[in-house]
Amino acid sequence: MTAFARLALVPRDGIFCKDGRGWHTSASGRGHGLDWPWPSTILGALRSAWGRGEETRSGVPFGPDEWRTRTAAIRLGRTLVLRRQHGVAWRVEDTTWPVPLDALWLEGHREVYRLEPVQPLVPTLGRDDDEARESLWRPVLDSAGKPLAPPRWWNSDDFSDWLAGRSVAVRDRDEVLTTTRRIQVHVGILPEELTADEGVLFSHDIIETVEPSAEWAIGAEVALPNGALSGLATLGSDARLARVEPLPAALFEPPARLHEAFRSPCQGLRVVAVTPLCFEKGWLPDGLDVRDCAYRGRLPGLDAEVILRAAFVPRPVHVSGWDMAANAPKPTSRMVAPGAVYFFERSDGKPFGEADARSLWLGALGTRTDEGFGRVVPGVWSPKRSTP
Repeated sequence: MTAFARLALVPRDGIFCKDGRGWHTSASGRGHGLDWPWPSTILGALRSAWGRGEETRSGVPFGPDEWRTRTAAIRLGRTLVLRRQHGVAWRVEDTTWPVPLDALWLEGHREVYRLEPVQPLVPTLGRDDDEARESLWRPVLDSAGKPLAPPRWWNSDDFSDWLAGRSVAVRDRDEVLTTTRRIQVHVGILPEELTADEGVLFSHDIIETVEPSAEWAIGAEVALPNGALSGLATLGSDARLARVEPLPAALFEPPARLHEAFRSPCQGLRVVAVTPLCFEKGWLPDGLDVRDCAYRGRLPGLDAEVILRAAFVPRPVHVSGWDMAANAPKPTSRMVAPGAVYFFERSDGKPFGEADARSLWLGALGTRTDEGFGRVVPGVWSPKRSTP
């Protein structure tokens, strides 16, 4: 029997998830960690916690093959980044989101600039071997200003307003959501000499998850075989402890202001990646093909055919990990980074509605979705045609 659970992993001593770089690949001479765990790392932590519980109940440790077979049914669904005040229960307002790529901070502006795509009037300087790609709309900045570095995270209110087409104010420095890092040094001791073992002398950075007034956590929907998780799990490269807490279902529901925005006719649709997306064709969503000099096809959860009008996609992220059962590294995958934004119109010219927004909220696109990858959220978009 499979049970469906909504859980929060609350790290108590920070997070360290090693990235793909070696230990001595920079002048700092230390290892580097990810700014947030990959969904596959979260899935591995949940599998380990469940498996250890089963080992305790049965009194028999699993072998490598048993770990694979016994935990194969565990599937990771939707995930969330959470941040709450100390001593309070989890609320919808505690959800935290990656800043979309169509949000631009400009020097001297008190509101976040909305980067809109428009129809191209001239070709790009790249190879003109893909008419559909050349026809994609491109961002145009119609306001002068020096671009500033955007924050990594947005709170629930700012993110919901942005998806609903509302303006978002630039927050003061002390209000910007960000995680801090510290350096952890590991030293091995030679027992014969009681001196440092240079072969076990290394350092790496750690994401601090406990702040003076708040704490960060990971929310997850997970399908588990019979048997519940214990109250503790280990997470990341050096198995740091994380408390396991139940989460209310309301945290995974779309915000009310997004429903209100889609009740009015919406000719365009924005789809924002909130976890890495794994597509067969790199940046291009699965299900879209070239027809009539455009990318056309269907998205999961939408009944009508759509046309891809624009894609704001940053450099890919390289996702790997460590296979604990095989004691070997996992293959590396190139994925679309969180924050990427895709712009769509319906091929029949009809508007998108509230039902479309509900079906796309934390919906799954692409492959490896049972590992937590491929999660997106919708937003409204008003297409603007260019005039020569």
